[in-house]
Amino acid sequence: MTYMIDAWLERSDPYIRVIHKERKIPVLEWKGQQVNEMIASGALCPFDFSTSNINTQELVKELFILSCLEESTSTVM
Repeated sequence: MTYMIDAWLERSDPYIRVIHKERKIPVLEWKGQQVNEMIASGALCPFDFSTSNINTQELVKELFILSCLEESTSTVM
């Protein structure tokens, strides 16, 4: 499976989406304040999304792991 990242972090309502390339459907998505909190906590680094030497496959893996961690902490509370 291949995925692409659609992210716009500089806007007033930032978002990050991981989209399945063949099906064109989002499989992960964060918006607004949630993105801002992830950046403020250090879970996300905006530089990782803006560099031309980005390893997209590695970044997608990290986003999936982040999503799993997010799910596990939300079910504990």
